[in-house]
Amino acid sequence: MSDRPLNPSSPEEAIELDDLLASTGLERDEVIELVELGVLETCGGRTGFLFYSRTVVQGRRAARLRDDFGLNTPGMALALTYLERIEQLERRLRVLEASQPH
Repeated sequence: MSDRPLNPSSPEEAIELDDLLASTGLERDEVIELVELGVLETCGGRTGFLFYSRTVVQGRRAARLRDDFGLNTPGMALALTYLERIEQLERRLRVLEASQPH
């Protein structure tokens, strides 16, 4: 893990697994399972996982779901998937509402 604070300049910037763990409070096994369940996206890496820095937001949300509601990893994955879908639908609704005459 690097000594610099995690302050990426872009949501596409690559961060290492240890940085993700330190920034989110998730455990290594939880992150690996969330990757396997398709919730957290990796961007490759030869010596382990590399993640897009935007994954920090998802990781923090997952940790809050675990801590606040006692969810296990599959529960976190399900909740994150539904929350993401709700946010997508809300964005679409805002666009549709903005295009309607008042």
